[in-house]
Order: sequence, then structure tokens, then C-alpha cells
Amino acid sequence: MAQATIVNAHGVMPDLSPELAAYYSNNRLMWKNVLLIMLANVGWTISFAFLGPLMLLRLNRLGVNEGTLGLLGSSNLWVVSFLVMYFSWKSDHCTSRWGRRLPFLFMSVPFIILSISLFPFFVWVPMLITLTIVQMLATDVKASTFPLLNIDCVRKDVLARMGSINAIACGLVAFVGVRYGVRLADVAEWLPYILGSGILCITTYAATFIKEPPIHNPTSETFKPWSALKVGWSDKRNIIMMLGVGTIHAFMCMYGTWVWLYAKNDLHIERADCANALSWSALIGVVLAYPIGWAIDKLGSYKIVSVFWVLQMIGFIYAMQVNSVNGLIILSILVCCAGPFYAGADMLVFKTCHPSVVGSMTSSNSFLRNMNIGTIVFISGYMIQQTHNYKTAFILGICVSTFGLIMFWIYRYLMARPKEAADIVLEVIDTKKGNECGQNA
Repeated sequence: MAQATIVNAHGVMPDLSPELAAYYSNNRLMWKNVLLIMLANVGWTISFAFLGPLMLLRLNRLGVNEGTLGLLGSSNLWVVSFLVMYFSWKSDHCTSRWGRRLPFLFMSVPFIILSISLFPFFVWVPMLITLTIVQMLATDVKASTFPLLNIDCVRKDVLARMGSINAIACGLVAFVGVRYGVRLADVAEWLPYILGSGILCITTYAATFIKEPPIHNPTSETFKPWSALKVGWSDKRNIIMMLGVGTIHAFMCMYGTWVWLYAKNDLHIERADCANALSWSALIGVVLAYPIGWAIDKLGSYKIVSVFWVLQMIGFIYAMQVNSVNGLIILSILVCCAGPFYAGADMLVFKTCHPSVVGSMTSSNSFLRNMNIGTIVFISGYMIQQTHNYKTAFILGICVSTFGLIMFWIYRYLMARPKEAADIVLEVIDTKKGNECGQNA
């Protein structure tokens, strides 16, 4: 099956340079990098696990409606669809002495820290929206580059399992962050923001000790909007795969975007009670992360992705009946049981790309994902504003997720055939080309 990457007995791709092969054969270095990346990600998780909901609730409390919040989130996703291609492509070809990815982290962090530090000290909505946009754009730069280290620094045969270690740590701190971080705002509005900024400073410093792989991939080519796509979509079948990756988690995205406002405005649950209800579900990812990572490495992605869709459907069915705090707890548990299975979708992309073009491949994937999710966040925000019913967003989400599952199985069908035959199928999918093929026939 084409999703599998051929590796030798040490988990190293045979076409790598001797220096790169030695890097991936060094287990001690791999574990050091994994732990440092985990520490950095823990800082981001423990901060934004409670800062994200607090910023959203504060904007809504000061009069920003769901339509505007949806437009704000979707606009950022549309913008990052292009930013991720630019910065990921630039990082692929970066020749800084700090490495390929780390310079972009150091470039973005000061803006993130500044914006969240100032956020609690303003009540003027235009200023709060400006700070939110600055924070979003700077986070986009960081999110376009730093997560690539999870792929860069780890052998492909253990990629999912190493990723699960990060998920376990982040799940634990997400539990603490959601459960207790939100309560800090009741002590003093500014306290969680300043605390989060301090944590980010410390964990970002830890990232300076990460040793990136010895990949030197300079280019004299000037970036163009299609530079990354030219790499990521060189095989047309990848477009189908990435459509699946970018849409199958739509229900999860609708839940993550609107659950706090759904709990506050529809279920009339207080902020602290909502934090208590949602926090416990974070521990589920801790328990499931490694077994699912093992299953992805051993069994492949298609079965895992199918289970992910089934669990989302169960969560959706239950979401239509929630009307209490206890119901919200059960819903959050169901959704968080599904969450770790989504790794199977991303791993399908990660395991099929060469280390030298990780940024271009993953950013092509992110382009479609962010465009898709940005669109449904925009649509759902106005659906909620018009219907005053958050469940309409969940309906939209599960419909798009079902489309994503179909795309995965179309991709599997195409990959089971020679590339030339698959190209013919893809041409038939395109109406114009399909008509031309019919005429030629």
C-alpha cells in the first residue's frame, strides 16, 4: 500500500544522506529532541488551554456576537491557508545557524506574548480585536513551522508513537489549564494572561536546545503562491487525500469552536462550572494517545480514520440531546474519545513525504484544511446568529466530516491502482476533462 514508507531495520529511509541517516539512527538524540519539543508544546498547551476560551468569552461578554466571532476565526484560517505555505516553504529552505524551524518560533513569540499580556487591560472592543488578530497571525507563523519539528526529528517507523508522548503530556496540562486556569480570572482578570505569558517565555527558551536534523536545502527560487502546492500536489491523488484530512474532523472543529459559548448561552452554565465539566475529558487523550499511536504505526491510517468518523457520529447524535451540565460532561467525553483517532489522518500525510520537503507537503495539506474549516466556521457563525441554535453548527460539522470519510476511501481506491490509471480516474472526476475523455473515447 502506498501509504507505507519504506525504511530499513533501523527505521531510516534508504535514500537519505549518510549524515541524515546517522541522525535518525541516534536514539538518544531523538529522545532528547522529543522531550524538548514536548516541553515547548506543554507551555503552549497550558497557556492556550485556558487563554483561548477566556479571550472568546471576554469578547462575547463585551458585545461581539457569534457572527463576528465566526468571521474573525474564519478570516484567520483563510489567511493562514496562504501563510502556512509561505512560512513552511521558507523554513524548508532556511539556512540559519539556528536551524530551519526555530528562527520562525523566535520571530513570532514576542508578538504572541505581548498581545496576550495586554489583552486583559482593555475594554475597548476594537483594541481587543486588534490584539486578537496580532496574536492569531503570530501564532500562525509559529504553527506553520514549529510543529514540523515533530516530523523532522523522529524516524518515520515510530512517528505516531513519538507523537503520542507529546499528546499525553499536553493532555495532562490541558486538564490542569482548563480546570484551574479559567478560575484564575475570577481572582483577577489579568492573572491568567500574565501567568500564561511567563510560561511561554520559559518553555520557548527550552526550545533553543533542540538539535534539528542536518538538512541543507537552499534555493534560489523566489516563493510563489503555488511553490508549496507544486511539491505537495505533484501527485494529483494527494489532493483527494488532503481533502479528506481537511474535512473529516469538521464536527470536532465545530465542537471546539462553539462549545464554550454553547454552554454559556444555550445551557446557561457558569464559566467555572463549564471549566469543571470540560476539563475531565482532557485526560481521555492521555489514556488513548499511545495505544492509538501504536495502532496507526502497525495497522495504518484507513481503519483508524473510519473509527474516528464513527465516534464523531456518536458524539453528534448525543449533542442533539444535551441540556444540562451532566450532559455536557458526557458530550465532552465522547468527543475527546474521538480526538486521538484523528492522528491517523495526519500520519497518512507525514509518512509519505521526504524529510527535505516536509514543509511543502504539510503546508499543502494545511492549505486545504484551513480553507475548508475557515469556510464552515464562517458559515456556522452566521447560522447560529440567525437561528440562535448552536446545534446547527454541529449538523453542518457532521455533514462535512462524512464528505471527508468519502474522500479517504476514494484515495484508498486510487492508491490501489497504478498511478497512470489513477490519473485517468482523477481526470474523469473533473467535469471538463471527463467530457474530453468521453469525446476522445
